[in-house]
Amino acid sequence: MSIAIETVIVFMEALELKDYERAASNLADSMFFSGFTPKPLPKDQFIAVMSGLTEGFPDLSYMFHGAKEVDNTSEGASVTGTVHITGTQTDSFQLPPLGIGPVPQTAQSISLPEETWDYLVREGMIASIRVDHVPGGDMEGLLNQLGIDYPIVQ
Repeated sequence: MSIAIETVIVFMEALELKDYERAASNLADSMFFSGFTPKPLPKDQFIAVMSGLTEGFPDLSYMFHGAKEVDNTSEGASVTGTVHITGTQTDSFQLPPLGIGPVPQTAQSISLPEETWDYLVREGMIASIRVDHVPGGDMEGLLNQLGIDYPIVQ
């Protein structure tokens, strides 16, 4: 297994365990997350959004699988994997980096469609994560499954 794939797997395991400090330690300081949210998020805002989701969805799961290295260039190693986000909203939550919240507790379960997450790994750190858009996916899909039509800050 390549270092790039190992880095991604360790990162996703940390997200799954809600260990955001360990997850952040696998992200480059200049890392950006895009495609799942209406605007790209830098490292600190990405961690804040994932942590905020956990407040409302304590059983939030990413069901990450299928990690594979698809390219290795001077830019870094490109790794893809499949994410299937599920959970039950048992508490209110807010996502300040996106201008969302507080979202009241709905007791609704979510199950987003599987999405491909593309990771760029450079020098053993994740430099970027890009989520390929699928209908019904991303943050808008998550909120829609809760029956919420929030205007998301662009």
